[in-house]
Amino acid sequence: MATSGTEPAAEPAGFSYGQLQLLNRIAHHLGTADDLESALRLVLEWLEQKCSMNRGVITLMNDLDAELQAFISVSSIPEHFFDKMRYRPGEGVTGRVFSEGKPVFIPDVEKDGSFLDRSGLRQRPGRRPLSFFCAPIVYRDTVIGTLSVDKNRELVEAGALELAFLCEAAALLAPFVQRRRLEDRLELFVRARQPGGAFHRLIGNSTPVKEVKKLVVRVADVATTVLLTGETGTGKGVVAQSIHQLGPRREKPFVEVNCGAIPESLLESELFGHEKGAFTGALSRRSGVLERAGEGTVFLDEIGELPLAAQTRLLRVLQTREFERVGGGDTLTFKARIIAATNRDLEAAVAEGRFRADLFYRLNVFPIHIPPLRERGKADILLLVDFFVQQFARQMGKTIFRLDTPSIDMLTAYHWPGNVRELENVVERAVLLADSDVIHGHHLPPSLQMNVYSPRKGRRSGDFEALVRSFEVELLTEALKDCRGNQTRAAQQLKITKRMIQYKVTQYGIDCARFK
Repeated sequence: MATSGTEPAAEPAGFSYGQLQLLNRIAHHLGTADDLESALRLVLEWLEQKCSMNRGVITLMNDLDAELQAFISVSSIPEHFFDKMRYRPGEGVTGRVFSEGKPVFIPDVEKDGSFLDRSGLRQRPGRRPLSFFCAPIVYRDTVIGTLSVDKNRELVEAGALELAFLCEAAALLAPFVQRRRLEDRLELFVRARQPGGAFHRLIGNSTPVKEVKKLVVRVADVATTVLLTGETGTGKGVVAQSIHQLGPRREKPFVEVNCGAIPESLLESELFGHEKGAFTGALSRRSGVLERAGEGTVFLDEIGELPLAAQTRLLRVLQTREFERVGGGDTLTFKARIIAATNRDLEAAVAEGRFRADLFYRLNVFPIHIPPLRERGKADILLLVDFFVQQFARQMGKTIFRLDTPSIDMLTAYHWPGNVRELENVVERAVLLADSDVIHGHHLPPSLQMNVYSPRKGRRSGDFEALVRSFEVELLTEALKDCRGNQTRAAQQLKITKRMIQYKVTQYGIDCARFK
């Protein structure tokens, strides 16, 4: 134990009957509770009623391991104070208890410079001197949070004993606090995966996509700035919307701005708004993106295209959370979350002087890299194809049951330089061209048809020859599939000689064994 956070205290003589009775009551109550959050809050109320330990607060490390924040408190502390009660590890008394894993008793908070009082609840004039107790909440040898209380100084008879009692209470709380944390995370996953949920469009089961989903879940519930990186067309906008939909801001606006599509002269007006008469054509006041987003999310797409002058202004706004409309003098504040995205190598741009280093570090708090489609595997490609087929078939009033084997081979063999966006366009075209309930290889663009089953020798073929090859391969594979790879029967079905089918199978490199 430590008093004033420095000297070890003598071992307490023992708990009173009332303290032991309360510990027993806490253990029984938590073991039978259904609503853990209410149960934990009731424990804090009991500490206040039975032990005069006031303003009880449980703080937890958020999933980013960046800072502690108030999680549950007594009902007398409104939840809007929680955002003020944030501490980095080692910062203030709470941060120090979390980092060192040792409890602290401060006899008089006014005489201790390490006590921060972030909530401001102890600043009432004329109040009585206060003592402060803070104990670590430890689950399986890992500190996951803290339990802290105040007590009027004149009511403290044995500080070390009361600190030891609070440590015992924290030990009882630990498994239930951890369970509540896991319930929160499970709730996020369930909400993400349900129909129409946050992962409705974030499709894929490959390892890279699973990693992206894990990071999305971890960052969704906090206000941390996110930087999405990846090639054009990988789905950075989809990931940004998933973060927004999964977090507490999902009912608030999601405002997107493409920094590369707005003329430089109008960019600051788009971001910050402008006053009437601020420049030629400004016929009325206009709210910018930061103002329109309110407490929602601002998605700054293609942030790497931002001019240096606009980067300087944006950096200042991100640091101060304040801005002025173009041509205006009133200072406005914004509370929106920032998610930025780029397909550029911003570190290289910083080294070349094309992007401000301080802005890069401000944005790069929690980076998420979106993998290119070629690295996600065939299974993800087919999942995306199925999603887009059903989506476009529904929009066009068509019924598509399947894709034939050649079209599947072409889709999975292609390298997809345009990533998911290119795949979406290809599928839309195929659904549009389909005149039955099956998508065939000849419904795909020539660029895909030339990629698979091309002649092993000879000159490079043009589009016409590619289309002919695609049609021949389609006929051959469908016949071989019907005949379970038997070339003789397939030749009879197609009314050609067995020698001809053997020649074509060799020419196009078709594996007959796959159909057996």
